Amino acid sequence: MNSDKDFKSYLLVSPKKIAILVKEELNPKEIYKKEIFVHTESNSINLEFLSHFLDENIFKIEKTFKRFIKNIYLIIDTNDFLPIKISIRKKDHNNTIDTKNLIYLLNEAKDQCQKTLENQRIVHTTIENYLIDNISYSSLPENKECGNFCLDIKFICISDKFIKNLENILKRYHISVNQAVSVEYLNQYFSQNEHKIFDMAEKIISGCNENEIIFSNKSSKNKGFFEKFFNLFS
Repeated sequence: MNSDKDFKSYLLVSPKKIAILVKEELNPKEIYKKEIFVHTESNSINLEFLSHFLDENIFKIEKTFKRFIKNIYLIIDTNDFLPIKISIRKKDHNNTIDTKNLIYLLNEAKDQCQKTLENQRIVHTTIENYLIDNISYSSLPENKECGNFCLDIKFICISDKFIKNLENILKRYHISVNQAVSVEYLNQYFSQNEHKIFDMAEKIISGCNENEIIFSNKSSKNKGFFEKFFNLFS
């Protein structure tokens, strides 16, 4: 069998529902979708139930389409995400803001977050505000010279143990996690008219939020600005 290079796979995990979706890489057509609801009062994801679900579906997908699933996008619906906000400043800059300046500050903020919150995995990183010479911008203005600038950054984290438990389950099927996405983050970013969780996840993964920093070496047609330059330094 061949690898999964011609389709994308998504796995939604939550305390109440588990679902898998497989789509063609260059076509919005869904070629496989299966979901199951979990009848429980618990707010924790049932890992044993998840294993049974994957047993029933992974091999069925691979046998039906004669393709191995090697990578999957993980969509997590849980209240266990932890948002952290950090502001980091560059004083006496007196020059144009460029990617080198931003990379330095973003890496510094990331290091601070990881040192403060041990055993946490950063899932999303977004720049919520650019304060340039005391003027706020929602996005980075082009060719902007300034004396001082500050970035207000939001990290969305989750227990590293939690992610590793999911990764270890997927490893049984020789599947790696491409990227993890928070359902709460998706619901906050998109309007109430958007209800299809897999479509929302796909848009975020493709870089539709230009203020989200995606540390990835994967190629994509619709990368956000930050993903484009972070690929140079990953």
